[in-house]
Amino acid sequence: MSDTLYKLKDAILKGEKVNARLFNRLMLAKVSRTFALTIRALGEPFREPVLVGYLFCRIADTYEDSDKLCAEEKIAALDNFLLLFLTEGKDTQYLETVREICKKFTCDDDEEFMALFPETAFERYRGFDDEAKKALSSTVCEMVKGMKTTIARQKEISEIGTKSIAELEEYCYFVAGTVGNMLTDLFFRYSPWINEKLYEQMCEHKGAFGEALQLTNIIKDAMGDLKRGVSFIPRDLARQHGVDLEKLYLPENRKQASEVMNVLIIKAVKSLNRALLYSILIPKQEPRMRIFCIMPILFAIKTLAAAVENSDKLLESDGEIKISREEVKTVINFVAFNCVWDYQLVVAYEKDLKRIESALKTEIEIPFKKAGFLPIVHLAD
Repeated sequence: MSDTLYKLKDAILKGEKVNARLFNRLMLAKVSRTFALTIRALGEPFREPVLVGYLFCRIADTYEDSDKLCAEEKIAALDNFLLLFLTEGKDTQYLETVREICKKFTCDDDEEFMALFPETAFERYRGFDDEAKKALSSTVCEMVKGMKTTIARQKEISEIGTKSIAELEEYCYFVAGTVGNMLTDLFFRYSPWINEKLYEQMCEHKGAFGEALQLTNIIKDAMGDLKRGVSFIPRDLARQHGVDLEKLYLPENRKQASEVMNVLIIKAVKSLNRALLYSILIPKQEPRMRIFCIMPILFAIKTLAAAVENSDKLLESDGEIKISREEVKTVINFVAFNCVWDYQLVVAYEKDLKRIESALKTEIEIPFKKAGFLPIVHLAD
């Protein structure tokens, strides 16, 4: 696969036309292994709009998160990318401006390559129907607007981290919750089994899906990010526990760091609980859609369980929290065979939830209840 991708990238650099669908699929595996793994579960016509939509979001995130661009350059890149997007990639003057702004980007970095050469994503996007385009456009526009707000705020404050839990929630919504909006709209657009009433129920929890996964990513990399001067942990939260955020990763502040991370872990778990609820609302007639949503949720709850059970590693600036390949394979097989059985999914999820509750010595309320030992899950009153 790497040889094929290398040849496609080389052809793009030479100005040659390539198989856009193949390139996008191969590139996805490079910029997000987890998403590339789960998107395989989606069948057509869901898969490609979701894939291309994710690539657009990843491109915007590359501009926003780059340490090669100053705040003004990030905002300018996002502005021009949005203008390019609104022309469906046809007005290349905006792309040339983006490339000039991002001239420090390297083609060896896959994310930066995609941000410099998004033409294959636009080629496939132009072939989508109007409803799919509307779902993607709404997400990209809202995400870019939120990213610009975050960049401007950080530049003005000149401090790392978010100000408060509310600001962290806002950030998570813009960079990940909006993806939940896109997915829900695409699912409603393409699935004959999701009616207006069910769509409204799913909309009540769609933001939690993206927020939960984003918070999990923030948590598992928190101390390493802090050491290099990057963080979205609320400054107010750190101060409430008697330490400045910039010093939270230091060994002498291990106790305060543990308390701060536990607050965020509980918050992430509550969002994951709602994300699971969102997933089991999906009709059983859409097993591929269920697999796509449930798999990352089970990965995330296992990651958080590993974080609380290995708190020393979590709180080290060079620590790495991740689940094993064997666990990944186990989750994939389990979800494939049990995706339509709500009870089995909830029981599996609760095993890891109980690990977290045991380690933190607390109970975390779940928004659903099981009906005895039947494979049925009812929404809580």
